[in-house]
Amino acid sequence: MAIQSIGKQLRLRRILRHGRALVVAMDHGSAAGAVRGLERPAEVVKQIATAGADAVLVTPGILRQVCGHLADLSVLLRIDGCSSPLGTGQMRLFADVEQAVALGTDAVVMNAILGAPFEGEELKKVGSVASEAQCWGMPVVAEVLSQAMMANHMDMAGTGTDQLPAGIDEDISLACRMGAELGADVIKTRYSGNIEEFRRSVEACGVPVLVAGGPRRAAGLEGTLQTVSEVLEAGASGVIFGRQLWQHDDPPEAVAAVSELIHGSSR
Repeated sequence: MAIQSIGKQLRLRRILRHGRALVVAMDHGSAAGAVRGLERPAEVVKQIATAGADAVLVTPGILRQVCGHLADLSVLLRIDGCSSPLGTGQMRLFADVEQAVALGTDAVVMNAILGAPFEGEELKKVGSVASEAQCWGMPVVAEVLSQAMMANHMDMAGTGTDQLPAGIDEDISLACRMGAELGADVIKTRYSGNIEEFRRSVEACGVPVLVAGGPRRAAGLEGTLQTVSEVLEAGASGVIFGRQLWQHDDPPEAVAAVSELIHGSSR
């Protein structure tokens, strides 16, 4: 049985209520500016705070804007970025674990890209932060993605293809396991659409897996709810969805519907 610090146990319990979580991602502006649906973050939080979400994923600057509207939502803090659509390069740390503790947050989140020229530096970043976080009792959520897994990931307008490349399951399995090996407490990853292959990735990971939503494609909720149902069937512990929720015509309705699938009567 894995041994965790008391701080990590308490924070993870706030995020993974009854072992599952619906996290509303709101960190998109750090890489893409004012994304449609997220122009006014405080208004989004006001809408979804009591609709059934467990947590939000935000940057330090947006946390300051929304902290008065969080109700009982937990907070995951994005601590890396420094890359825009106008430039290239790796995602660098702009905050640290100590700052996350001072802000009262429940986990830190960072990315690493497999197959990129700077792969080694980004993986070292994840491992180093995981070591630091152990001392502070702060959970680490690692979003480890291959370059192929990044396909359509930054499509903020919903104009690209909805499907990830064929054969992506091996990349997903590799990314999940590498994040866990580096010390992450939770993995954020993409879903290929293959339940059995994804189940193998989750089982080989050894820590909770939360699935990213990616671009929104249609006005209805059917596709979103089907994805949630499938990833839960495969053993995922929930989702970290942004565009799927706050680009919906009725964000509270979308959050409530996804929450019902994830938590059901246990909430």
